[in-house]
Amino acid sequence: MFCVENHAIIIAVIMIEFKRKKENNFWHSPFVLFLIFGFLVLFAYNTAGLIKKERETAKNKMIALRKIDELHQKEEFYNNEINKLNTSEGVEKLARSKFQIAKPGEKVVSIINDDNIKDEEVEEGHGFWLWFKNMFN
Repeated sequence: MFCVENHAIIIAVIMIEFKRKKENNFWHSPFVLFLIFGFLVLFAYNTAGLIKKERETAKNKMIALRKIDELHQKEEFYNNEINKLNTSEGVEKLARSKFQIAKPGEKVVSIINDDNIKDEEVEEGHGFWLWFKNMFN
């Protein structure tokens, strides 16, 4: 009999706990579950957007680093050119190339491109194809 009374008390305590859990079932309601699911979807969407922005930022960073490298190369090239112009040979070379200056006793030869003259000479010929070509001009 002692066992049966203890058994009845244990069952009564379990039933009280079950009722209390059943009454306090707020977190298992459909509204709360839907709200939690909505937050989860919003979090996943924002995370995907952040990943996309991170990739774009990494790409822009690589472009900026390449531009910086190009600028360093240009800076080095121009510093070398300035150093060359600081010497007397560099100044002489620049003066000879731009202004056609010669030392006493030297002669300067200028070569002129005749590209325009050659084009006109080619078209001066007579023939069927030239007549046909000029018909559409």
